[in-house]
Amino acid sequence: MNKIAAFLYRFNGFFAFLILEFFSLYFYFNQNMSSEKTAFLSSANRTVGNIYDYSNRWMSYWNLSSLNDALAKENARLKMRLPGSQFSNLSDSGTVMNEFFEPRYQYTEAVVINNSVNRNNNYITLNRGAKHGVKLQNAVLNGTGEGVVGIIVAVSNHFSTAMSVLHQESRISAKIKRNGFYGLAVWNGKDPRKLTLDAIPKHAKVMKGDSVVSSGYSTIFPEGVFIGTIDKFSNETGTNFYSIEISLAVDLNSLQYVYIVDDIMKPELKQLEEKIKK
Repeated sequence: MNKIAAFLYRFNGFFAFLILEFFSLYFYFNQNMSSEKTAFLSSANRTVGNIYDYSNRWMSYWNLSSLNDALAKENARLKMRLPGSQFSNLSDSGTVMNEFFEPRYQYTEAVVINNSVNRNNNYITLNRGAKHGVKLQNAVLNGTGEGVVGIIVAVSNHFSTAMSVLHQESRISAKIKRNGFYGLAVWNGKDPRKLTLDAIPKHAKVMKGDSVVSSGYSTIFPEGVFIGTIDKFSNETGTNFYSIEISLAVDLNSLQYVYIVDDIMKPELKQLEEKIKK
């Protein structure tokens, strides 16, 4: 108690100043012109508003990541409802009813946490793993779900690694969208923006600008996923096939968000094909 009294006694001049200042402002705002009062309050309000705006910008920045995750999850749910992600049980293709469609592909959103494009064999690490339903040989598409990125080759509980399309062992069953001729999209280990389309016969009509998409002949990529466009082609001597170069649709150097795609019916299809091989 003595310490408090000593403190008040020591700083009595300062406290007296605060009290007088309070009364001065009180009488000023109650007796002076309203325009002066409004100007002061407007200035104070503007200052406080700027502080709140700055604070809100920071909060919005830190919340952006969670917002993106929420949007990616919602997009994944919507993609699973698209006709291309479903299997039809209808024997009459002229009849379309939702109850006759089963889910075919499961989409899981993921964030790229490591990526390379400048090696002979490139990989992409994602923040989703077995805990999230990721499996080996799952397809990886870009953040819009419309561009081929790679194939899952390693999975842990919380993470997974994809073999990028920029890998010399990558082989993607692809076709020219306009005419249906199919081959393999591969990387030659040089330009990270280019793939080559092999095994397209010379009797096929090929045009610059033709879209190249996944063929759907494998159990990895859904049919019709965009791979790229034909940039140039030539007739190779001594062979019955074109030499075709594709401009890759996805810029893998700026990849941030992806979708991991699982073919739910793959085990059934594999089991059926194994019976034929025996």
